[in-house]
Amino acid sequence: MKFSNALCAAALMLPSLAGATGESAAGADPDNGQVIYDRMCAGCHGYKGDGGEGHRGGFSPHVPTLADKAYMASVPDDYLFLIIKKGGAYMGKMASMPAWEKRLSDEEIRDIVAHIRRF
Repeated sequence: MKFSNALCAAALMLPSLAGATGESAAGADPDNGQVIYDRMCAGCHGYKGDGGEGHRGGFSPHVPTLADKAYMASVPDDYLFLIIKKGGAYMGKMASMPAWEKRLSDEEIRDIVAHIRRF
């Protein structure tokens, strides 16, 4: 069952899977996240999160940059976690963003989020 965007947003305001006070990256391994990101995400997002180098082009959708520091600072880690885990459509974003919950563990997803925060 899909949740409404408002319900998802409200859930993100509560203490959650990874914490709501900024410690969500605690214990995450951004270096491991980079290895996974480079293999699973760079084809669409590019190695630096800007859609540049590493982007395969062709069938890949044009995706918003993950390297926009102002925008990314406004997005909680838990939101990024859910987009990666459940996919874009689940969060009211691009349906072409796949859900990775069957291929990646929660720990691996947290590692990817920690890596993305380094852009």
